[in-house]
Amino acid sequence: MLNQIIHIELDASVDVTMQLEAEKDLDVRCHGTLIVGNPDAAHLSRQKLSYLRWTVVFTLLYSFATTLLIRAKYLGNFEISLATSNAMMLMGSLLSVLLVMVTVALHQHEPFPDLRCNQLVVYHLYYIALNTAISVVFFLVHSIQELLLHRLQPTLKY
Repeated sequence: MLNQIIHIELDASVDVTMQLEAEKDLDVRCHGTLIVGNPDAAHLSRQKLSYLRWTVVFTLLYSFATTLLIRAKYLGNFEISLATSNAMMLMGSLLSVLLVMVTVALHQHEPFPDLRCNQLVVYHLYYIALNTAISVVFFLVHSIQELLLHRLQPTLKY
């Protein structure tokens, strides 16, 4: 849906509106909105929208990597190292905070004319941020378990 936001570079005095028909389906209404390139308007800029898109892409790639690591740990004999766990925790927390910030900005600007379209996009992005935060908690617990295991385990001397 974020790819359906069209930017039009026009003079500040020109206004472009879209007519929405009430009988159109939600899917049709959510697939077209125009943002006029007015710097004084409260619309999203191309730069913010680009940041939002790339944040979502990187967060979904992070979620895919997390899924692979968790599956490898519990379905195979793969151990997640402490460095990997800490790196995934750092990346996940950064992506989660960044995604919440850009989602709040998107929620304030409401790029789609229909309220349900805005809510669909915003709540979906909050859901992705929540899943990323849960992944961070998983890696945090894993790191704590690894640290406690190494501290409580007696050193073996041969």
